[in-house]
This record gives sequence, C-alpha cells and structure tokens, in this order.
Amino acid sequence: MSQIYINLNPDFRRRFLRILKFGTVGISGVAVNAGLLFLFTEKIGFDYKISAIIAIELSIINNFLWNSIWTWDDKKISGKIGISKRFIKFHISCAFTAFAVNYGLLIALTELLHIPYQISNLIGIAFGSILNFFFSHFWVFRHKTGPVAVFPKI
Repeated sequence: MSQIYINLNPDFRRRFLRILKFGTVGISGVAVNAGLLFLFTEKIGFDYKISAIIAIELSIINNFLWNSIWTWDDKKISGKIGISKRFIKFHISCAFTAFAVNYGLLIALTELLHIPYQISNLIGIAFGSILNFFFSHFWVFRHKTGPVAVFPKI
C-alpha cells in the first residue's frame, strides 16, 4: 500500500493529504461543537439554543485556525488584512453550509422522509463538509497565482 502512495503524482498526493487533513480538522470541529454544547447546556445551564450558537462559532474558529496552520499550511498569507479577509470568507462559507445545507437537510430529511434526526444530521454534516472543502480550497485559501486544478493528472 505504501508503495502505491509513493508512486502517486506529487500534486495528487498533496491534494489527497489536504483532504485527509481537512477531514481531521472537521472531526475536531465536531468534537469542539458537541463538547461545548454539552458543557454550556448541561453544566453551565444555558438554553440549548444559546449554547448551540456559541458552540458553532467556537468550532468555526477552531476549524479556521487549524485549517490555516495545518491543512493549507502552504497557502500562508501575512498581515492583519489578509488574515481578516480569509477569516471573513471562512465564516461566510461556513454560515452557508451550516444553515442552508446542514440544517436544511436535517429538517427536510427528518420532517419529509421521517429519517431519524441523528442520521439526518450526519447526512447534513457530510454534504456540508464536502461543500466546505470546495469553498475553502477554491475561495478562502486560494492564491491568485492562476487556475487551480480540481483533479490533477495522475
């Protein structure tokens, strides 16, 4: 198996690793979100709607930081304006996927197709994650050095 990986095109290998890193960061974001939702609701006593907003925001910040320093570590930028612009773009893309895709699928699948909400939530997260990767790769962390290939030649 490792021999196959070694023989892969370097561009393909780099993009494959980026997807794995993005998934790992996403899992950490789910853990941050779920842990904080539990903490603020069950231990501190906040209403779950308020806890959810705080947990979502802090998981978005977690994901932005890890994606910036690890997933797209080759796409460094400097200066407060560049980082702020990237942070705003990340928030815009996450807001779209969190509310339009994740939440939309959760409600639609649960209410219309009677799929258990836990399964609907996981489906929404999966679709939202795929969209988040493309938003991040082609918009948030993109350099303006030319076109970016979606699937490089192998």
